[in-house]
Amino acid sequence: MKKTLLAVALAATMASGCSMISGADAVSYDELKVTGAELVTRSMPVTEENKDGYQMSVVQELEIARVTVNTVFLAAQPAYEEYTKQIQATATLGNFFSAVEAAESEEDKQAIFDALSPEQQAEVKDLMNSSVMSETMEGLKKSKEPILNAIIIFQAIDTKSLISGLEFEVMLTEKDKIELTADQLAYLDSTIVSAYNNYQTVSAFTNSQ
Repeated sequence: MKKTLLAVALAATMASGCSMISGADAVSYDELKVTGAELVTRSMPVTEENKDGYQMSVVQELEIARVTVNTVFLAAQPAYEEYTKQIQATATLGNFFSAVEAAESEEDKQAIFDALSPEQQAEVKDLMNSSVMSETMEGLKKSKEPILNAIIIFQAIDTKSLISGLEFEVMLTEKDKIELTADQLAYLDSTIVSAYNNYQTVSAFTNSQ
């Protein structure tokens, strides 16, 4: 298979143990970890220690959708933390998964794997075939369906219409609450849903060799 520029960049730097690509070409798990922690803080109940916690909407229909998303987020986020722990165990694994998850096509993902040395390919396969990884991916699988359902529920409501009749200051507060929910869904889609789909693709071509 013809190697892409992404795969060539990977092959040139993996041996050094450094990150092979940057910016939009790779998923930054460290940044996602920070984002996840911030969202957890905003999703937990308000307490004396957590003034930035979850605020309920004054609009019942909106809050039903929001609390559904919030519940799914808090239940699913730890599963992604466990996933990143496994794939960042070594530099080889961290670099490989950050690259293949950012790659858009199956061909690019395959090319990245093909660019690895035999020893590095074996390391990836060992993780993919391990019982620990199987358990981790089972956790992501269980989280994926509730996430997709939550996305459908939230997209089905007209948030603009629901808050249009509120006083201006209240409307602004409600917009902040809606923004949190949208951020939660965006995070879940770009982490758990993306990671699970990527795992299925990688698993298919690593097991075929």
